[in-house]
Amino acid sequence: MPVTRERKEETLAELTEKFQKAQAVILTDYRGLPVAELAGLRNKLRGMKSGLHVVKNTLVVRALERAGLPVPTDLLEGPTAIAFCYNDIAGTAKALNDFLKDKEVKVKGAIMGGSIMRGAEAAALANLPSREQLFGRLLGTINAPATQVAGVVASGIRQVLYLLKARAEQLEKQGAAS
Repeated sequence: MPVTRERKEETLAELTEKFQKAQAVILTDYRGLPVAELAGLRNKLRGMKSGLHVVKNTLVVRALERAGLPVPTDLLEGPTAIAFCYNDIAGTAKALNDFLKDKEVKVKGAIMGGSIMRGAEAAALANLPSREQLFGRLLGTINAPATQVAGVVASGIRQVLYLLKARAEQLEKQGAAS
């Protein structure tokens, strides 16, 4: 049963909105993958606030044009599954790479920040630190100077206390000797 023009327009509008919201989009082939495994991957990505969609390439091209993003026509050959990364690009890329690791299907490319990445560049997204790791590094960098200042101040106070303690012991020895 053919899809009506209205339904295609709705799908195109939804797809355009997803492209505009996403921080990155990862394109992959899905030939030969069982539907049950794809559903499992969808559920895993949904839990990461990402999404995986299989859409006709012609609709993808039109949605990318409407969203003002570059259109990688060479990556849109054959069946294409699209992973939308809304929050954690690295986490989504890692989950996708882990899923595809033992399969014959590989990542075709990605669109991030208005630029197109192909093959190995797109696969490298999985090696990026996660959002939480980046926040941890940032907080560590921010805290380091304050921790060092506190250490210097505490060491100065400690030295004064040791000096006072030594002087008190010295006075006690002189008092006991007299």
